[in-house]
Amino acid sequence: MINEIKMLSPAKLNLYLEVINRTSDGFHNLKSLMCFCDFGDIIQIRKARNFSFSINGPFSENLEKNNNIITSSVLFIENLIKKKIEVEISLTKNIPIASGMGGGSSNAATTIICLKKLFNLKFDTYFLSSLFKLGADIPFCYYRESAFVEGKGEKVKLLKKKIPEFLILLVNPRKEISTKLIFSKLKINGKKSSKFDNKLIDSSNFIDFLKSKNNDLEYPAMSQCNEIKSIIDFLDKETKSFLCRMTGSGATCFGIYENKEDLVLAEKLINRNFKDFWTKKTRIVNKI
Repeated sequence: MINEIKMLSPAKLNLYLEVINRTSDGFHNLKSLMCFCDFGDIIQIRKARNFSFSINGPFSENLEKNNNIITSSVLFIENLIKKKIEVEISLTKNIPIASGMGGGSSNAATTIICLKKLFNLKFDTYFLSSLFKLGADIPFCYYRESAFVEGKGEKVKLLKKKIPEFLILLVNPRKEISTKLIFSKLKINGKKSSKFDNKLIDSSNFIDFLKSKNNDLEYPAMSQCNEIKSIIDFLDKETKSFLCRMTGSGATCFGIYENKEDLVLAEKLINRNFKDFWTKKTRIVNKI
């Protein structure tokens, strides 16, 4: 029996994100090809006599301990098992807040996975569908594998073929973005999206396929944060990126690179020209 567990809570990337329509309950139907980075927050949980929760790390300052998705996740599990959970939880916050990298959703999913392992918990099939109530990205983050995600985020289709584990440069202007405001400004034309084909992943045309897609939230996000356009334009014109795009609702953008030399040079150029921005060299991982 284990008494303590430590786990990476990985950052996610939307390689593309299409907003199909708005639903009657105020949500949106999406289509997105999603994966993880080998970078993220760290969650450590230990069995204890009383519950406690602490936050540290470079992006810990603006997080509330009492109104946090991790504490909500513990309550979610307590309600499922009808029992109080006494643990010490420590979160090392490495992912910028409200950055489009799913930090909160990943934290929630990782906390639930840790508690399942610590207490050997078993859940029925209803459990997976109920995760969506905590947050739209949580079902995807719970699987911890690259996937094609549809609907409001509850339809997660794990990929039969794995995404190339490209080198990635993450760039964030250190500005938080309001997802709610972005969706309120989004103009939806009721477009039809082509069906995703797993065969495209190991095709030599995979990057071309990604370039044919978009993140539909980019344009409304730029109206909140014009630095997003500056980052994407710079990565596109001044570095050797295969593709550059915003992830999620922003404001984090990413560039995809062929080799380490191009990646390192891109980070140096960003740091030289945007001195206050946050950057991180990482890579895509298909399974955590």
